[in-house]
Order: sequence, then C-alpha cells, then structure tokens
Amino acid sequence: MAEQNASSNGSSGVDYYTNTRSSGVDYEDEWSRLIEFVMKQEFAGFIFFMIFSAIEFVIVILTLFALCALIKSHRSTPVFVVHLILSDLIQTICILITISIGHEINAYFYSLTVAVYFMACVAFERYLLVSPPIWYRSNHSLKVCCVVSVIIWFVPLILTVIDFSSLTISIICLIPYPIIILCFVGTCCGLSRAISLSPLKRKQILGSLFLVLLTYTFLILPFLIMMVIDDILEVHNSVDFFIFSFLLLFLNPLAGCVLYIFVRPD
Repeated sequence: MAEQNASSNGSSGVDYYTNTRSSGVDYEDEWSRLIEFVMKQEFAGFIFFMIFSAIEFVIVILTLFALCALIKSHRSTPVFVVHLILSDLIQTICILITISIGHEINAYFYSLTVAVYFMACVAFERYLLVSPPIWYRSNHSLKVCCVVSVIIWFVPLILTVIDFSSLTISIICLIPYPIIILCFVGTCCGLSRAISLSPLKRKQILGSLFLVLLTYTFLILPFLIMMVIDDILEVHNSVDFFIFSFLLLFLNPLAGCVLYIFVRPD
C-alpha cells in the first residue's frame, strides 16, 4: 500500500512538473509576444509623433512668416497673436526634443504658460476694441503691447524657477481662463451696441474670441485638470485619460495658427 502511494505520488509529481514546465514555456512565449507588441506600439507612436510634430513645426513657421508679411503690407500690429504663435513654435520644438531624448523638458510647460496668457491678452484686446472703442483707439499703442509682452515672457519664467511643480504650473495656467470667459461674454454683449463696426469686423472679433475659448476649453483645460487631480488626490490609475488629454494638448499649436485667419483685414 505504501509502495502504491509512493508510486502514485511520484507519478503525480512528474505530471505536475511536466505541466508546470509546459505552462512555463507557454507563459514565456506569451510574454515575449507581449513585449514585442509593446515595442512595436512604442515605435509606431514615436514615428507618428515625429511626423506630426514636423508637420506642425512647418505650419507654425509658415504662419509666423505670413503674420510678418501681414504686418509689413497692412501696417497692422497683431502683437499678441505673433507672440502666441511664437510660444506655439517653442512648444513644437520642445515636443520634438522630448520625443528624441525620451523625457519631458521644463521649457515646454513654460512656453505653454506663456501661450495661455497671450490667449488672454488676445481676448482682452478684442473686448477693449468693442466695449470702450474710443478709449481703445486713443490709448492702444505698439509700445504698450510690447511692454505687456515682455512682462508675460518673464513673469512665468520667474515663477517656474521659484517653484516648478505640476500644481504650480496648473494654477498659473488656470488663472487666465476666467478672464477669457468674461471677455467673451462682455464682447458678445458689446457687439450688439457697437454700431460703428462693420459686419466683417464683428465676425473677426467674435471668431477670434470663440476660437481662443474653444482652444483653451477643449485642448488645454483637460490636461490642467488632470495635473491638479493627479497632484492633489494622487490618482495614478487614469492613465488613458491622461494620455488622451496630452494628445489634445498636442494639437494646441495648430489651433493657435488658425488665429491668423481672424487678423487678416480681408
């Protein structure tokens, strides 16, 4: 009886070892396939981002040249739009560098902060053009716009040097959002009373404001909210939504280039 138990235990041990080894071989095979799939997916993502970033870079450069030509030919001064497109160009360059070296650089978030404040300046300038048009024509000058632009370029740089954290960047970038909303509402109300503006000028003002509001709301705001949630609540499980919000943020420079349409006199 003992010999039968021993023989049965021995056979079951051999069978268990055989099954474990065979399952181990299958597991290693599935694991190698998974690693190969992930590597192919990462390579495909790398190629996609590089090609799309290169196209985005070319479009931003062409928009800057078009704005410079517009300033020379029509003597108009879309200063804030020019600086906004310039900050978008820095974002595109930072994305190309980030993809190449494999980790993010601080210059990207700095340029994003600058772009958000120039968007607020574009919205506020359109509001002043409608609500107090006489005051705007008498006080608006190229010198004032240049001074404001210099301040916007340097103040976020000082703040990010002092405390460069995701929560700080998010709070700084969220400040202009109420300004953009109030300018949009105030401009919509003011357009009904502005009888001196032509229909084309009304469309340009309202279209540029609407584009700025949509760009911030749907391309920038989800990423900022995700950063705040991740920093305060320490929620690290929503990786898919974080990637999706970053992909939306990736389209921000292209949306900024559309503003060129609304600063043309025709």
